[in-house]
Amino acid sequence: MYKKKEETKPVKIQASAFTLEDHKKQLTAWIEAEHIPGKFQAWYTAPADPMHSDWRIKSVYKGPQELLEVEVPVRKMDVPEIVPMIFQQLRKEHLRAFRKSIRQIWLRATGDGRFAMLVQANLRGRNSAHESKTFTDFVQRSIPEILSLHFIQCKPDHLFDPATAQTVSTEAKCVFGKDFMPIADTGFSMHVLDWAPRVKDAWIGLPKRIADAIHPTKGDRLFEFYSASSYVGASLASMFDSVDCLDCRETAMLSSKYNARTLIENNLRFHRQKLDANFFAKFFRKPENEGRWTFYFNLPGDEPLATGVVQTAAASRPERILLQTSNLEVAAKEIRKFRNEGYMLRKSVPLYLEPGSAKFEVLFIFVPDRNGLLGRNPAILARSKNVQRPKERIERAKKGNIPHFVQKDAAFRSRKD
Repeated sequence: MYKKKEETKPVKIQASAFTLEDHKKQLTAWIEAEHIPGKFQAWYTAPADPMHSDWRIKSVYKGPQELLEVEVPVRKMDVPEIVPMIFQQLRKEHLRAFRKSIRQIWLRATGDGRFAMLVQANLRGRNSAHESKTFTDFVQRSIPEILSLHFIQCKPDHLFDPATAQTVSTEAKCVFGKDFMPIADTGFSMHVLDWAPRVKDAWIGLPKRIADAIHPTKGDRLFEFYSASSYVGASLASMFDSVDCLDCRETAMLSSKYNARTLIENNLRFHRQKLDANFFAKFFRKPENEGRWTFYFNLPGDEPLATGVVQTAAASRPERILLQTSNLEVAAKEIRKFRNEGYMLRKSVPLYLEPGSAKFEVLFIFVPDRNGLLGRNPAILARSKNVQRPKERIERAKKGNIPHFVQKDAAFRSRKD
């Protein structure tokens, strides 16, 4: 009698044992060591729900054997029922060739208990291709929580990860469902290949937390950099006169344009390019881009801002600058750069967006030093004086409303002596 191999059993990979208290101690020590100014507000987080988190089944080598294992999003998270259902189906002998072809399977959470499935496999033979159809039929018929299923391939070949920069081409073939997945019940969506945190609960509420921290008013304009699906910008669009978003990925462009069409105000624009020091000079050269701006830099991973971006961004004289990063070393350097450009750190919001993980982020909020508090340092004062706010331009339509006073020739007669 055939005995089923142990390789098909899921193995839970535990993340590092970090708690919120550990992160609080780490942040406190960093504040004291780097002499970070400003007010630190309460930590922002939300409980992590397994059904609102991304799960990955991937192929790994254990000695000579190639096994399938489950990658847990955060420490001690319970595995949702649909993951054992998928493993139980893959165990069956009639899917043996397909099982061996699998490199990874992503279950990307929408944030409301549903998922989009991404399958990356090497379907090189007739058997594996036929069995893949059998598997997709089972998923569509038996697991209603899965809204869509895509087979993906990367060129050159590598394991797809939405959190890493898309330096290669990723093709997605839709078997059923749509290319866009909803973001919970927010009314916004994202492309199935686009970036989002693996745990969605706190991230879904992040726009409201940002709005509570900056209190936007009428006439304000928002620019979100490294925007991905532009979920934050689209969520805050009703509070701003206009929203601009920038990212270099094609999936970010597709997601952002999809979300822009859902806005009643039709006030969201997307710019597909990499952020560099020359961008701000080009952007603010156009008269329609003047206004009271808030810049939001959501740095990916451990990356710093590109060379010269701090200086040119500060030279544009925005009303607020928001910097979000998970790298405290990068944060300390960028804080000093912004202070040297005349922007003081007013307050900071620690973000624990993925509870149980080894990562936390901090949202730093900078404002212009209008009271000269940074002017005690002569070097800082000299730099801040050299920064000029963009001059106000008068639109042609308004020029007719400007009164012009012309003095007539003097009505007097010259006197002869």
